Amino acid sequence: MQERAARTRQALVHAAAQEFDDNGYAAASLADIGKAAGTSTGAVTFHFPSKASLADEVHAQGVAVTRHALQQVDHQAGPLRSAISMAGAVVRCLENDVTVCAAARLDRDREDCAPTWSSVWSTAVQQELAKTTGTSSCASTKPSLILSLLIYLVRGAEVDVRAQRRGAPETRAGSVSDLFTRMWETFLPALEGPPRS
Repeated sequence: MQERAARTRQALVHAAAQEFDDNGYAAASLADIGKAAGTSTGAVTFHFPSKASLADEVHAQGVAVTRHALQQVDHQAGPLRSAISMAGAVVRCLENDVTVCAAARLDRDREDCAPTWSSVWSTAVQQELAKTTGTSSCASTKPSLILSLLIYLVRGAEVDVRAQRRGAPETRAGSVSDLFTRMWETFLPALEGPPRS
């Protein structure tokens, strides 16, 4: 019985994440979420007494998935490359887990998300970039500028991921995370500059 309840609860979270990501928090309804999860509105409210509590759970799961991905990044390549790898891990999360995309959208749709999904990953990346001070990498570029660039690129990736999920005709072929990686492989040597002697 408990296992079935856990499966129903997770199905509701997944359906809600899809609904929040597709239509936004305000337009999402518990009836539509229940229908998408293959259950009734009564079952939704049994597990989650309000839309806000369901959104809180979706957001929390998206944040947890993102934190876990950040913890898996190998930091042996140096802080600049590690920071870029962390941002790449966030893009893969957006691509592979709808709760992450929903958490990103809920950040904008609700004012009471704490911590925000974006602050969780951007703070971790910022802390990693702070370690570049005085290193040969990033010699001529401010870490704050690289952080701003990464934030812009992750936000752009979020838009592309959402467009691909909807099958928008103007979307690029291929993986958004692969494109992110290819861009950084191209630009990283210029950021790192020549090695110091």
